[in-house]
Amino acid sequence: MWFPRRQKGAVLVLVLWVLALLAMVGGYYAVEARIRTNLERQYWSSLEAREAAASILLLVAGHLAQPGTDPSKAQEEGFFMADGTVYKVRLGSLPVTFSVRDEQGKLDLNNSSQEQILTLLSLFLPPEEARSVTDAIMDWRDSDGEPREDGAEEEYYLDLIPPYHPTNGPFRRVDELQLVKGMNQELFFGPLSMTKDGEEEVWEGGLWELFTVYNQSGDVVEEYASSPLLTAFGQDLTQSARSHAALCLKLELGGRLYRIYWAPQAQSPGYRVLEWTEIQKPRGINP
Repeated sequence: MWFPRRQKGAVLVLVLWVLALLAMVGGYYAVEARIRTNLERQYWSSLEAREAAASILLLVAGHLAQPGTDPSKAQEEGFFMADGTVYKVRLGSLPVTFSVRDEQGKLDLNNSSQEQILTLLSLFLPPEEARSVTDAIMDWRDSDGEPREDGAEEEYYLDLIPPYHPTNGPFRRVDELQLVKGMNQELFFGPLSMTKDGEEEVWEGGLWELFTVYNQSGDVVEEYASSPLLTAFGQDLTQSARSHAALCLKLELGGRLYRIYWAPQAQSPGYRVLEWTEIQKPRGINP
């Protein structure tokens, strides 16, 4: 069949448009398939990590050393210490790094005194900044609307972008501390520089490992306290604990950080989860 030259050109343009459209549609479905594959792989990886974390929790709950146990004896008998000792195991192809710490070895955000909080923060911050953050913590947890000298109440937080309301009540989770005036990621997650015995040293942890909402007292048990708390309070620490009330299992799995707060219980599975937190591991954090 013969077409005039002008019609041939129009047919060619039409064919090119159809080919371009088909290429776009094919490309769209290829990208969509790749996205679906990546999401499925990510979901499976996350599910595998969570099941691994649950397995470690079950293992620890069944092999937890009692307060006062000698560390060398606990190691010989296959028990885990609740003093922050770091353990490394493999679950199949997954390398797992974890530690356990009794929450009695931390400073309770709701039950500690203003002086205790200031003493701890003064290890890491200049005096004025430590006092300001301490006042802000106290204002956050009290029920009135009057800010302390260097603190902050609702008016301050409503001027932020985005604005939010302070609790004006007890801290419900230690993560809430990130919302308090003067707090930042470096302080919360660490590492932190502190002065110890007149010399400056770097502690790899952050404030989230020093504060808790599960201690239920203003006392810190020496057996479970980390280095900054030992430095800050020394002889004022409580010497021993009778039993484990609440603990924190910290795990690193595939670049993600898990914090599982749990309480031992007699019946199966041997624990009760109080709080489960999973985040992408911030740069610089060590488990």
